[in-house]
Amino acid sequence: MFAQTKSLPQVLTFREVKYYIFSITFIGLAVLTPVLAHQFQMAGQIFLPMHIFVLAAGFLFGWRAGLMVGFFSPLLSYSLTQMPLTVLLPQVTLELAVYGIVIGLLREKNLNIWISLLSAMVLGRLARVLFILFFVSKMSAWQFISISLPGIILQIALLPLIVSFAQRFVSNKDNV
Repeated sequence: MFAQTKSLPQVLTFREVKYYIFSITFIGLAVLTPVLAHQFQMAGQIFLPMHIFVLAAGFLFGWRAGLMVGFFSPLLSYSLTQMPLTVLLPQVTLELAVYGIVIGLLREKNLNIWISLLSAMVLGRLARVLFILFFVSKMSAWQFISISLPGIILQIALLPLIVSFAQRFVSNKDNV
């Protein structure tokens, strides 16, 4: 149902204005969504609202957009809202940057959404778990993963739908 289709948009490069427009839009959505989630007492560590836009940007537009959205979203969010917490900012930035790079690279290899998504999620989580193990002694890796299970389930459920919906609006006619 959500298999790779010929309607995927082209991979954007740094030379294209569209690259910056889409990246800035996804960064804005990644910053705004956690603010809205917190208004409804839906903690970011549990529901991971920022992650969805990083994964979508990487899958739709390639690793460059995924990296840009993954790296700058938590930094901009922190500078505007002090979320994520200072102690979590390096972890979140690392995890989201890995998410964006991995899903974008796999998408550029024309792998389907499921392989790209699950691989990015595993490698991004692994990067963050390793960071926690080496630099944060108070929280166990399992504790971190178990807290975010609802967000992981949401990512798996929503990202293919978001990508399918977004493809209709960003596909190029010359991309056959």
